[in-house]
Amino acid sequence: MVIQTKFLKQLQQLELKMTEMGQSCLKGLSLCKHSLYDGDKVLTQEVDELHEEVSTLSRDCDQNCMRILLLQAPVAKDLRRITVATNTVRDLTRIMDQEKEVASLIREMDHSANSEIHDSIAELFMVAKGMISNALNAYMSRDEQVAQDVIKMDDKADAAYLATKNFYTDKLAAKVDDPGNLVNLLLVGKYLERICDHAGNIARWVLYQKSGILESED
Repeated sequence: MVIQTKFLKQLQQLELKMTEMGQSCLKGLSLCKHSLYDGDKVLTQEVDELHEEVSTLSRDCDQNCMRILLLQAPVAKDLRRITVATNTVRDLTRIMDQEKEVASLIREMDHSANSEIHDSIAELFMVAKGMISNALNAYMSRDEQVAQDVIKMDDKADAAYLATKNFYTDKLAAKVDDPGNLVNLLLVGKYLERICDHAGNIARWVLYQKSGILESED
């Protein structure tokens, strides 16, 4: 009983750090959006700072998971929970990595050119925010229905990215705008779509914790 109580306490501490990582990812996404639409490159520096914070938290979480595995020798069900936590931390880290890439692309853009930001970019930001937030809620509450809903949202992200790709490749072919900005906006869309993929992965880990079967991406 003492060992199990200690295990649960360590797991709670781990999940607090994971919650902090998730909130930083949501903040980073918001900063990227405002930086892009307001042309405020200073905000991208804040994204870089958040990236450093999340990287530190990720290392702490990895060490905590290893410590639990070595000292607590969890049984099968608890071991699965640690596996899910480890992989969720990895996906949150990847989300923040993608946000840093988005910030870098925005920093390179010539905002004085007033390049058109297609509606699909705003859609991708909105879907990414919803998927990250709901995936975190699903993980913390072990809510399989919310996890399923997150996975379904990925179809919206794919459709929005396709619209982004079509719009900017047509613009590039027509040579009617700053080509550097167009390429960067296309890549912003791609990174946002990848962020949604990682949020979908977190939802799949929620389902895995219950069933022991990891659903593959369609």
